[in-house]
Amino acid sequence: MRAFYTERGIDILKDAVSLPGVSMHYLLRGTVERGAEMYSPSKEAYDMLKNAMVGGPSIVFNCYHEAGVTQIRPHRFTKTKTCQRIFGYDGNTLYPSTMMREMPCGKEEVMHFKNPRRAAIDLVNALKNKTWFGFAEVDIEIPQNLWMKFEEMPPFFYTAQIPNEAVPEHVKEYMASSGRKRGEGKKLVGALSAQKLLLYEPLLQWYVSHGAQITAVYRTINYQATKALKWFVD
Repeated sequence: MRAFYTERGIDILKDAVSLPGVSMHYLLRGTVERGAEMYSPSKEAYDMLKNAMVGGPSIVFNCYHEAGVTQIRPHRFTKTKTCQRIFGYDGNTLYPSTMMREMPCGKEEVMHFKNPRRAAIDLVNALKNKTWFGFAEVDIEIPQNLWMKFEEMPPFFYTAQIPNEAVPEHVKEYMASSGRKRGEGKKLVGALSAQKLLLYEPLLQWYVSHGAQITAVYRTINYQATKALKWFVD
């Protein structure tokens, strides 16, 4: 493995501290060798992207299933269906599949909008016509008639301070019985609406196609869509 990277001018014991770091060196060098230009984001764009990194949910929807026994969504329906078979799936090659897609390339352009509601209409049209690519800082919501569609996992995630009165009593009882204490920091929130949430164009496409409504756009980071890493996957 060391010989493979040494031939490409990368010392795996000095140029990085992890295998992903070594791979990043290889990716960037190979992309530049194929004619790509490298850019650093402006401070505003960097801060927007950095502050939008909040992680994601780790959710168990149902801890136990049994064929012929488990009822499907018994909380919603009085006449439920019974689970007949259980399948397990293992997804692999997901990194190459995403690396084959268009990515934000070129020097970014940060745009500010004086009329956020008008900008929302324009952004939705641009998404439908596929004439825009990048990140958008938006107010977004799921209309009430679609709340049940997203009941098992609200689609929007951000961090926020959770007031004590918002914590259910059974959670407080569990924390007391297990000797746990509430931290004062921000918590990851799953919600049906969000304000000034920075979202990537492919995710915005998914949200809009599933009924989400963009009500305001404050800023966008415009990029050129390019399949920059196709050479690596090939």
